[in-house]
Amino acid sequence: MKKLLLAASCLVALALPAKADVVLETKLSGTGDNVVFNSITGDLALALLNGQHQEFVRFRDLTGSTTFAAHANGNDIKINGSNNIFIQVFDAANLNVVGTTTEVFSLNGTGQASAFVQAVDASGNVEAIQFFDLGTLDIHSPSNFTLLALNGEVMTSVRITDLTGNITSFEHFRIDVAPVPTLAVPGPVVGAGIPGAMALGMFGLNWYRRRRNGTHLPA
Repeated sequence: MKKLLLAASCLVALALPAKADVVLETKLSGTGDNVVFNSITGDLALALLNGQHQEFVRFRDLTGSTTFAAHANGNDIKINGSNNIFIQVFDAANLNVVGTTTEVFSLNGTGQASAFVQAVDASGNVEAIQFFDLGTLDIHSPSNFTLLALNGEVMTSVRITDLTGNITSFEHFRIDVAPVPTLAVPGPVVGAGIPGAMALGMFGLNWYRRRRNGTHLPA
């Protein structure tokens, strides 16, 4: 019985999705492709990756700021004049969202900054939005950050806010991209036919015993 319970517990554990998470490090990671400036139209700035990937990165100002700006800064993109930037990565056709496993960036400015991260776990489930306190910004000294998705999770959007001040510089942006996991279509449950087979087997065994003992079998 103990062996049976242990086996059942192992099967349940295997059926449960692994816990996934996003963590924040207060440093610039060494991984990822640089994100380089492409164009800006109104509240939307576009960028490209300078590595082997062909994805587009969209930066949208959510505040309607008249000072929102983006431009090339060496082999990089630099954004300023916003306190609420929404960031997503799209495929080479600029249509479908692509996930990221690493997002690296620096911030200058004033006020208290925060990050809100939307992610999808390894099983394709959309996670609750995660909040990160980025601390108080300095207009002269950059604050450096790396967001890391763990355990097969990917980030599908990041929003950087500074509602008590202003972002004077968002730059040094690097990312690692990955496909967004999708929910698997449920298939037939392994062992679904076992209860019926066991019932049939028990009926046959009882029939054999009753016949052997001479017990009358109903017609």
